[in-house]
Amino acid sequence: MEYKYDNILIPIDFSHKTDLLVEQGYYLARLMNSSMTLLHVVNKGNGITYKDQKSFVSYSESDEDAYTKIRRLANHYSKIYDHEVNYDVLAGNVFDQIVNYAKETSARLIVMGKSGKTSLLTNSIGKYAAQVVRNADCPVFTINSIIKSSFDKILLPLDLSKQIKDIISIAISFSRYYGSTMKLLTVINDTNFTEEKVFIEKMNRTRDFLFENNVACGTETIYNFTGNLSVADRIIQYSIDTESDVIMLMTRQEKDWRDTFIGSTATNVIKNSLVPVISISPNNNTKKNI
Repeated sequence: MEYKYDNILIPIDFSHKTDLLVEQGYYLARLMNSSMTLLHVVNKGNGITYKDQKSFVSYSESDEDAYTKIRRLANHYSKIYDHEVNYDVLAGNVFDQIVNYAKETSARLIVMGKSGKTSLLTNSIGKYAAQVVRNADCPVFTINSIIKSSFDKILLPLDLSKQIKDIISIAISFSRYYGSTMKLLTVINDTNFTEEKVFIEKMNRTRDFLFENNVACGTETIYNFTGNLSVADRIIQYSIDTESDVIMLMTRQEKDWRDTFIGSTATNVIKNSLVPVISISPNNNTKKNI
């Protein structure tokens, strides 16, 4: 089976979120003319049995191994959606296997839940999701409990990072796939108000560039000096107020990074947003995938 940026990768853990992930993956794959691949990674030392009462397919048979389960799921979803659904099972470190598999198969997107079945917190980012977002070569599409079949309104918060071209390139591609309208958002607060002019100029240049590429685009500047709400809070609230369908983020915003964490603003947006979030890590391969 050959891939060349025509594959939506969907890591699954056989939890009740599997149906949501596959449905969201299908809506993306349908308009991108891509196949879907279900991937399960057997983490060393962990069991794989899980009884799910809410999903389309029961996983309660203790004698089934992961390969049999995922094959049944792939066949089931392929029939449900009348779409190509491939599958694979790997063993090892979950994060490493997902990231490497996405790279080796030239995945166009990775679709993940923000937390796995072992997470006790609804508003949390599982360690695997955080590491995948941090390190994947391709964009990562994280969902909470809301899925989207169309993306008419894309919210794009801007910062002063030099890698803006990466996210703008992907924003243009998404807009062309879905006929989306972009909304550029700048949040001015106590820490960046001295650079307000620079922010506004960059936002306007970005808007003009999007116009030149036939992308409908608007701009908005929010002033946040109350101290009660963080930048992430304002972004999320704005996405609700404007009924945005997806938030698109560049994830490497802060200078102080750790291997398993993404920047605090991106983390909190992914963690608390009800609408899906597309996370983009700047690298040489990102633009090729979309």
